[in-house]
Amino acid sequence: MNRWKVAFILLATLVVVVIVSIVFLLTRPVPGTPTPTASELPEGSHLQVQTTSDDFENIANRLISSSMKSSKIPVKMYINEEDVILSGTLPVFDMDLPIVMTFEPTIEKGNLLLKQKTVEVGMLDIPPATALKLLKDSVDLPSWMVIQPKEEQIYLNLTEMDIPLSDDLEGNVQAKEFNLKENRIILDVVIPKK
Repeated sequence: MNRWKVAFILLATLVVVVIVSIVFLLTRPVPGTPTPTASELPEGSHLQVQTTSDDFENIANRLISSSMKSSKIPVKMYINEEDVILSGTLPVFDMDLPIVMTFEPTIEKGNLLLKQKTVEVGMLDIPPATALKLLKDSVDLPSWMVIQPKEEQIYLNLTEMDIPLSDDLEGNVQAKEFNLKENRIILDVVIPKK
């Protein structure tokens, strides 16, 4: 057989394998991720903090960026009057695809549960569970951000976070109210007893 025919057949086979692999990765079933149990907060002094969505957004982005120092993929949180929005980029075959996900926030045992509403990954039309799976596999998120692709949600385990209060003091936090329409977020900060 002519070596050009062999080269063409090998190239065509390679293209088919790549396309089948991409389709498989995007459509494979997503395993469930269990919801972490809410931690009991330590005994201590409770301080209720009322904040706005802008201030919460700034605090969350600072905590995310300090927890993700080793990650190359920046993830930012934005909050509008109704939704929590996460945006970032996903590396796919030497390309960075922009990803924007919109979530509806609710409080569950002092933690924040973000139920996915919409997802945009570049120009691709992929299911929300697949987008969350890609984000989970591509980004080394902080341990308190639990992505649950099958449930199409992100669980922010606030009670597991250590909030730096001073050089030698860390506190814990839980959400009491998360009302974006009224721009009212109430957090309970616990300063542990020594």
